[in-house]
Amino acid sequence: MKEIKGQSFLQNHPCYNKAASANWGRLHLPVAPNCNIQCNYCNRKYDCANENRPGVTQHVYTPQEAAAFVRKVFDARQDISVVGIAGPGDPMCDADKTLETFRLVKKRFSSCHALFI
Repeated sequence: MKEIKGQSFLQNHPCYNKAASANWGRLHLPVAPNCNIQCNYCNRKYDCANENRPGVTQHVYTPQEAAAFVRKVFDARQDISVVGIAGPGDPMCDADKTLETFRLVKKRFSSCHALFI
């Protein structure tokens, strides 16, 4: 496992460490709208604020909007340990947007304790 600031990469990752999920949060950024495949469960025709399913978001951010959103969240919360791309499509189908988002976030928040994966 990769060591970051003396800690295991997964120690503060709420998705992969049950104990961490009680104390750490994650932030998923919808910046990649395109997809190479069409999964049977993926219905993008509508979205609802009460739904949490793949392929749905109310707004797709530009990389710059995503970095600004991260700033707002980090100003309000100090418990975010992971920043990731949440589609709503395939992040590598929109690799330019995905990688630019990671570059901007890493550049602006390099001193925070977030893991950029």
